Amino acid sequence: MRFTLLIFLLILTSLQTVKSQTRFNLDFLEDRIGYLKAIYSNDRAVRFYEDSVMAVAGFRSEEHLAAIDSMYRMDSVLTLKINDYLITYGYPERDEYGEVANMTPWLILNHSPIEKIRLDQFKTLHKAYKEDNLEERRLIEFLEREYRVRFDKEYRSYSVEKARMKELMVALDLKK
Repeated sequence: MRFTLLIFLLILTSLQTVKSQTRFNLDFLEDRIGYLKAIYSNDRAVRFYEDSVMAVAGFRSEEHLAAIDSMYRMDSVLTLKINDYLITYGYPERDEYGEVANMTPWLILNHSPIEKIRLDQFKTLHKAYKEDNLEERRLIEFLEREYRVRFDKEYRSYSVEKARMKELMVALDLKK
């Protein structure tokens, strides 16, 4: 019961931080960087908590399953926030936003349980890669995870880098 209450408090606190900032009050670069960093911190906090609960209560214990459920819910909320952000502001430029804020949209989309948003935002990720705002390996990780989710198996190929990316895009029927 304590774990469930802690999970609830963690999510409530996290949502309050993200909820207090909306796309309508992100007029300045510093505000957008802070918003993305808050999303990043919320993601990391809920994942750290899930790991901690598993270590204390045991793998697949009732408490651990509750923590996983909370993490899944947080992933959904953060996906919606990142989707709105990307639609409004586009992908954050690495040099302008810094490493954490720059990689936050990729991280959230990579964990996202909402397939439609992941697929809709692939073009944004690909464009960020083309503009050198997203590392090639990150885009490949995104594609490999999408393959794993869609086909319930690992992508097997001896290709690396650009060739691997192209193969995955064909296998997933994704357009640039």
